[in-house]
Amino acid sequence: MAILSGRKGGRALSRIAVAAIAAALVGTTAGAASADSAPSTNVAKAAQKYAQAKGKQSAAGSQRAFAAGGETPAAETFPLIAADGSGTVYLYPPNGSGGFGDRTTLGDGWNAISQATQVDNNKDGNPDAWYTLGTNGHLYYTPLVENAVAKDLGAGWNAYDRVFSAGNLGGAPTDDLLARDKSGVLWLYTANADGTFAPRVRLGAGWGVMTKIAGRGDLNGDGKADIIAVDGSGIGWLYPGTGNSAAPFGNRVKLGAGWNTYNNLVAIGDLNFDGKADLVGRDASGGLWFYAGTGTTDAAPFKDRVKVGTGWNGMRLMF
Repeated sequence: MAILSGRKGGRALSRIAVAAIAAALVGTTAGAASADSAPSTNVAKAAQKYAQAKGKQSAAGSQRAFAAGGETPAAETFPLIAADGSGTVYLYPPNGSGGFGDRTTLGDGWNAISQATQVDNNKDGNPDAWYTLGTNGHLYYTPLVENAVAKDLGAGWNAYDRVFSAGNLGGAPTDDLLARDKSGVLWLYTANADGTFAPRVRLGAGWGVMTKIAGRGDLNGDGKADIIAVDGSGIGWLYPGTGNSAAPFGNRVKLGAGWNTYNNLVAIGDLNFDGKADLVGRDASGGLWFYAGTGTTDAAPFKDRVKVGTGWNGMRLMF
């Protein structure tokens, strides 16, 4: 499907409460744990603030971290986390129609974080931990709890230029990580319950031609996690999940041209609370566009896009 068509409107929902959640991403080879550092300290502080805010909202009767008034999504729903150029990191809760509510500040010092991703290991539909990649090359795993401590998983993870979680790709209980090295090889890290990994699995070469790779959950309705990739000519491709950690993706399906209008693609689950995974793209002018998932087919996983915001070009990280 071509991406440059438009769609009007959006489903009106109850008022969305501003909660707090923080996020993070992941990196490369697994090394020995090392002493604490500034990146891990700042990530842990943000995790603690998220957990405190989430706890307050739960006590107020919300069924989800983000939704109030009885309307809750049926699928995974994550907040959008964004860090600006000064290193301040913010939480933006979904507003139920593809956009986001008022932001909450989670902390500072995130200019020492180069990548981040959120994971839902207990499968309650909310993020419960992050992986964050420091500019020092260390990967940190941080549970979203009030006494959060960032576990240092070792150095060398800056060998990867793209690290993120698309969800459960290999059939294990916890969410996995995808990592692309700088030679274009894509690797799968199957995660353990404590945030560490089984030995990585080589998925294949040639991924260096992709300018963007994103995904969170099931995009085609078959119950398996999928990803979207955009090549250098701007063509978007869907890689349907298989559920097999040795070969987690089936034959790719062409989605259409024009995806190079975006400098960032963010997949954080179901943002309009219809039970289907969605996608958000940021264009060069800072406009934010929402793609509602159809959850029905490989060839057309999204409805026509809707513009849901402006001014997002000040954000260095979005995840």
